[in-house]
Amino acid sequence: MIRAPYTLAIDARPRGPRGPLAAEPLLGKSVLERLLEQAAALADPAQPIHVHAREDDQRALRVFAQNPHPGGVRFETGPPRAGAVVLTADRLYDTRRLRRGLRRGHDPESAVIWRLDRPETLAAADDELKRRTTYQPLGAYWAFPLADRLSARLCETRVTPNALTLAAGFLMLTACGLIAAGSAGIATQLGAALLLAAGLVLDTADGRLARLQGSASAFGRWLDQVLDELVDLTLHGSIAWAVFRASGQPGWLVLGMLYAGGKYLFLVQSLTGQTLESHAAHAGSAAATSANPLRSLVQLAGHADVRWHLWIVLAALGRLDLALAAYAFYFPARACAGIARKAVRHA
Repeated sequence: MIRAPYTLAIDARPRGPRGPLAAEPLLGKSVLERLLEQAAALADPAQPIHVHAREDDQRALRVFAQNPHPGGVRFETGPPRAGAVVLTADRLYDTRRLRRGLRRGHDPESAVIWRLDRPETLAAADDELKRRTTYQPLGAYWAFPLADRLSARLCETRVTPNALTLAAGFLMLTACGLIAAGSAGIATQLGAALLLAAGLVLDTADGRLARLQGSASAFGRWLDQVLDELVDLTLHGSIAWAVFRASGQPGWLVLGMLYAGGKYLFLVQSLTGQTLESHAAHAGSAAATSANPLRSLVQLAGHADVRWHLWIVLAALGRLDLALAAYAFYFPARACAGIARKAVRHA
């Protein structure tokens, strides 16, 4: 149990393959800079923040220790003193959860969002910080908290992130089966919606569990992406088949094929476009997007989290045909616009 007032320390001694983990850059800032910002928001203004580092690392780390705290920063060698609240350089913390946890006397480990103590996780930490600012604009209000609690409970068990990924895929494909069967009724509609919602929670929890267990891997990310795309295509194929059976109109099958072709073309042009764009051009494009509200709105309509919530709502209402009709034109249009934009830029 942690009791206030407490001494706040940063253990910068953990080292990675390139030296001190505290010096590693993440989204434009070093790990130490991020930890000092979090510590400054929590520490007593009259007390210094203690940074514990090896003597031969201190000179390099002082470059990142710009004084963000009225009490100053004090470098020391050796381990942090007993009773101090210690943030370590091989962890990334959520500031809000850290503040709440310390107020309740919890260990800082309860606020960890990523473990950096394995080489393969360090490479993906930068992406995690980006994801937390853009991922799940709607699911952040309900799916992420549920996934957070689930992954925290599973962290010390033998359940793996890949098992959650496969479970999410199973729930989603089961929902596709219900939709393809085309049996009318509120029970079927709500059942499909609940399966889609549960799949979203598990799909969110797998990445969170991988970060807590320090087991993030390239295979896990590949598996997650492949199953997401498989479910996406299967769902819209199921919708097309169900509406065709109910109406007898073959145009719905054509829409299903148009969706599959448009989504494939959109993915191909997006991925190949990344190799064509320089970093500076990409940054400029991102700035232009943020300055163009209409373009941002169009891109938001294609956001996976927004579409997933649309599936849940329309499944409950029994009108998933609206999603198929809309996105059968949306993705081909965006793919063609992307191809045209890149052709003009590189002409």
